[in-house]
Amino acid sequence: MSNYSFDELGRQSPKGIVINYGVLLYKLVKSFWVFIPIVFSDSIDNKLNYILCLLGILALVLLVVAVVQYLYFKFKIDGDYFILNQGMIFKKKTSIPLDRIQSVNFKQNLIHQLINVTQVEIQTAGAKDIEVSIKAISRQKAEALKKRLQNNIESVISDEVLNEVAEVNEGKLIYKLSIIDLLKVSFSENHIRSFFWIIAIVFSFSYQLRDYFKDFDFVGQAINYAVNNKSLFTGSLLLLGLAFVIGLIISIVVSFVRVFLRHFEQNVIKRNDGIQVSEGLFTRREDVLKIKKIQYSVTVTNPIKQKLGIQTIKIKQAGSAKTKKKKLVQLVGVKNLFLSQLNQLFFNYEPTDNKETYKPSRYYLFRMFVRTFILLLIINFVFFLNQLSIMNWILANALIIPIAILMVLLKFKKTYFDFDGKTLLVGNGKIGTVTTIIEYFKTQNVTYSQSFIQKRRGVATLKLQTASGVIKLPCLHEEDARTIQERIVSEVEGSTKDWI
Repeated sequence: MSNYSFDELGRQSPKGIVINYGVLLYKLVKSFWVFIPIVFSDSIDNKLNYILCLLGILALVLLVVAVVQYLYFKFKIDGDYFILNQGMIFKKKTSIPLDRIQSVNFKQNLIHQLINVTQVEIQTAGAKDIEVSIKAISRQKAEALKKRLQNNIESVISDEVLNEVAEVNEGKLIYKLSIIDLLKVSFSENHIRSFFWIIAIVFSFSYQLRDYFKDFDFVGQAINYAVNNKSLFTGSLLLLGLAFVIGLIISIVVSFVRVFLRHFEQNVIKRNDGIQVSEGLFTRREDVLKIKKIQYSVTVTNPIKQKLGIQTIKIKQAGSAKTKKKKLVQLVGVKNLFLSQLNQLFFNYEPTDNKETYKPSRYYLFRMFVRTFILLLIINFVFFLNQLSIMNWILANALIIPIAILMVLLKFKKTYFDFDGKTLLVGNGKIGTVTTIIEYFKTQNVTYSQSFIQKRRGVATLKLQTASGVIKLPCLHEEDARTIQERIVSEVEGSTKDWI
């Protein structure tokens, strides 16, 4: 039998040195661009030997740093506080009240899985990001620490007690993402964004590599031709169209890879106090979401997703307002029936016919048209700098202007604010549709704001501050804004429910 006591300062597993070293090497590889001037420099002989020697020295230094990080990273539980000490020269002590801990999540990348350890991430209310990350401890010890932090059950946790707690909290699988679902999600992603990133990268590298490949017949000539005849390429709508199709195909492939890596074998387990979400191919994550700590959810769909009958749900917890996008919990490929079940579980929400709907004023439409007009002026200025022919300029604007107008009209149409019982639904989107759902008693404060122009127009904007960010209700009529503000404030003041 193994006992797990966290009352004395202890270190993570010695395998944490491997994890620390891997993280440092990864950061070094990401920063490899600093060696590009050396590669292209003509004043340095034996470039390869020089770079290898420098990399060897850096790798050795990083190994020493990894060992020091392991030795001076200690943690314990002292009464009602989690204590973390770290740092050799610049010492840092973190003290977290146990009742402020929002979630304790597990993460395993490929290295973790190979050496059989788990990373533990601890988040607290109001944290901008993960406050504590224990890089490597055994899975059983991680489970014991999680139970101690979330339940504070005993100062020493034995295997028997740990197994009993696990049996009590054992949940039911309520959702699992299949390979077919993953394919549907990948196909319905926003490929336009990926396409523009690809275009930017291609143009960036074409300029950087032009001189390097100048001695190669085919590659060098092709790149030089593309760069020197840029106006020919930009002026040809046929070539632009072909480039768009190729870029779109590449972006679809990128989306497939990204979705499979992050959401592979995504499953949701229902527990007594919430749900547990597991997902990932090479990096496996386990996130526990407690129902009372969920602030609001954002449902995202688009015409393709609607045809496939799926949507994406982004779940916002307390303390995750500044959390990186890749660390937010997202459920993908969610079908309508499961979406209804989640809304019932998270917010006790079922749609009714007694909704009170508010729409932004016409000033909101006017403001969007003004901003779109400014954007069109910038685009046409770029056309002018690239010396686009009159005919191509007319054709480009004939395509862009109607699309821009359509986007504005769609956004205005899809923007609404519905009160349905104790729940507020905020609609948004253009081609896609975004719906935010919140029990509005969880609002921390409501800000009523007006610019000088808005005041003259008789409109105002409301900002609902939650423990997970701001929900914005733009350009309401003044009377509607006051009514909504009073309703939310009254509900917050009169509610006895816990919002966190």
